[in-house]
Amino acid sequence: MARLETLIEILDRSKKRILIAFGVAVLIHVPMTPVLPVLRMVHRLHQNQAPPASSQEPPKPIEVEVELREAMQQEELRKQQSAQPEQPRAPALAMPAPPPPAVKFSQATPAPKPDAEQAKEPKKEKVKDVGLEGMASKVTGKPGVTLGLWFSSLRDNSLGPELVELAACDREWKRFIDQGVDLLNDFEGVLVVGPGLYEAKQMTVAVRHSLPSERVHSVVDGLVRDSGTNGRWLEPNVATARLGKVQRMLIPQQADLFFVAPTKGWEALHKVKEPLSVPTAEGRLASLVLVPPTKIFQRVGLSLPKRLGELRLEVFANSDRSLDIRVELEDVSIEAAHQDVKRVSAQLHDFFADTWALASTLGSLTGSAERDGPSELAPRLDLTVDEKTLSGMIHLSPAQTRATMNLASSILCKSKRVAKKKAKL
Repeated sequence: MARLETLIEILDRSKKRILIAFGVAVLIHVPMTPVLPVLRMVHRLHQNQAPPASSQEPPKPIEVEVELREAMQQEELRKQQSAQPEQPRAPALAMPAPPPPAVKFSQATPAPKPDAEQAKEPKKEKVKDVGLEGMASKVTGKPGVTLGLWFSSLRDNSLGPELVELAACDREWKRFIDQGVDLLNDFEGVLVVGPGLYEAKQMTVAVRHSLPSERVHSVVDGLVRDSGTNGRWLEPNVATARLGKVQRMLIPQQADLFFVAPTKGWEALHKVKEPLSVPTAEGRLASLVLVPPTKIFQRVGLSLPKRLGELRLEVFANSDRSLDIRVELEDVSIEAAHQDVKRVSAQLHDFFADTWALASTLGSLTGSAERDGPSELAPRLDLTVDEKTLSGMIHLSPAQTRATMNLASSILCKSKRVAKKKAKL
């Protein structure tokens, strides 16, 4: 019996030693694992969560501002001055009362075309305004989100097929691809506008293309027929169809442009007679403007100053499969910009570092990470002050670009992941 008790005491001491050794090993190795970045990301997201619904004020009804409201005012002025001699002016838009809601497009001034002798490398010094050209006289302000995409910038770039494959994961784009549309060669540029980044149903899309009119009508008619009872032609050049889970209006506005609009407010857009155009790429792959960017900051767990009123991004695809991203944050004043630059830079640096560590870990677990070559550091953004604008450039190396695209694909392309799992089984 004494021997048994002695053995138990030895085992107990061994357990303690094992636990102590395990604890020391954890303390040594945890800082070299992605556990701390993940915990920081979880904490960042948790502390920026909205309070319970019971403590919030009742949400205000969402109203989509009418971009062409000024056109109605011009029409009223024309009626009042009908007795006076007419003077040359832009065609006015007659709108029913009350005016139907529609999205608004940011004002844009067409940039002069570069001379042939100038370098082909696009300039990346300052983010340019992006809006639907031809509607400058009708603009009443900037929408909440303005997104420009240019497929023409990818035709001679090896990233083109991969980015188009990523776009095909979106249900609405997939409907066009199912109709035989080649996004890379048939579409030139796309402009997406709406009241908010997470209000997809209220987004309006303007697509500049190179398709003949007969082909456009065939594509729209195919979308109508595939929508079943949800699809029909309302006018010779207006149809409604189901794209993904959202009912849309399809409007071939002119020979090289068609709109995909919400079911409310499309009438005002359809009645515009002036020639419209999506801006040219000027070397850009994408452009994004958020006004204000507070919601997107909170969604990703950042507590940046709420007085930052506008976020502007421009993405350039380089020939070596790397990306350059120009970032601008508009502050309220020069003094505020100088006060905020260090705090904003520090938070963005920590955010990119944690996100990169998490993305690298996920890439290693899924087998999509690079197996050869040294691991790269997180992308770095150093902001400087230009008057009241905080601006900087992020460079993503080819490996960082590939990791970013793999992460985006793992989030967006859920159906493809399911199909691959079934194929393995």
